[in-house]
Amino acid sequence: MKRAVVTGAAGFIGSHLCTKLLEDEIEVIGIDSARSTEKLDYIGRHANFELINEPMEQLDLKKIIKKADTVFHLACGIHSNEAWNDIENKVKQHIQSTRSLIQAIPSKSVKLIYASSYDVYGKKTGKVTETSTTNPETLFGLIKLTEENYIRMAAANHPVSYVILRFPTIYGPWQPSEMTFQQIINVNEQERDTMNIKKDSITEDAIYVDDAVRALCLAAEKGEKRTIYNIGSGTNGEWSKGLKLLSIKEEDFPKEKRNMVVVGEKAQQELGFQLDVHIEEGLKRQIQHTRQWRKNEG
Repeated sequence: MKRAVVTGAAGFIGSHLCTKLLEDEIEVIGIDSARSTEKLDYIGRHANFELINEPMEQLDLKKIIKKADTVFHLACGIHSNEAWNDIENKVKQHIQSTRSLIQAIPSKSVKLIYASSYDVYGKKTGKVTETSTTNPETLFGLIKLTEENYIRMAAANHPVSYVILRFPTIYGPWQPSEMTFQQIINVNEQERDTMNIKKDSITEDAIYVDDAVRALCLAAEKGEKRTIYNIGSGTNGEWSKGLKLLSIKEEDFPKEKRNMVVVGEKAQQELGFQLDVHIEEGLKRQIQHTRQWRKNEG
């Protein structure tokens, strides 16, 4: 990989991915239409980085992607707990962006890496693999599955090489404030016993953002063409363990009716993916980042 395009570059995962790629001396073109690009401020002047802060539908994507060998598609206009409203327009908007991106990819020599989610599976019991049936029960999951299906359908008629990664909850510095770990970190510890915890849509597993970024890079380097990988920690209960580490009593955990275990053996075997940052260290880094950000803002 020499030159990459990253959609959603100013977002939580996108900003971390851009940083990693630049550290590896890869040229990066970031695309985002975010109101704030704060997460990219410290790399904004990097010689190998260009940020295009405009909506994808207004861009000449063919010209942008022309010299790239990898496209990371992370852009998503909604969050994981988005309410079920304006479904048709939101799905249509995401599909149009994905269609434009695929049509701009010039040849099968450019690899498309798409960041999806466990949300596509819905509520299940028992082991879940990449071949398990999908049944999303969130708007976020519906959009992710619709984009997945469009990529797979388009690949049948267009010379695109894709890899789809299905992620659990991702945490770490810059985690969105509506997500459970960041909600808890944002309140004083003495208030945590009485707070109303809003549950993430995925509670089966959690991985640190640097590990998610590493999975994306491994998919670009080693991923089999036109395939799907579940990415996970390799252990059960990481999300619940995170709540305990954040001083939440077990009786106060949000209730979860399902008992799903998403299996990530394929990614371990084919990509060589294993967890590098365990939750104790990952949450420590997230807390430290939040404190430093507040200090700088104050």
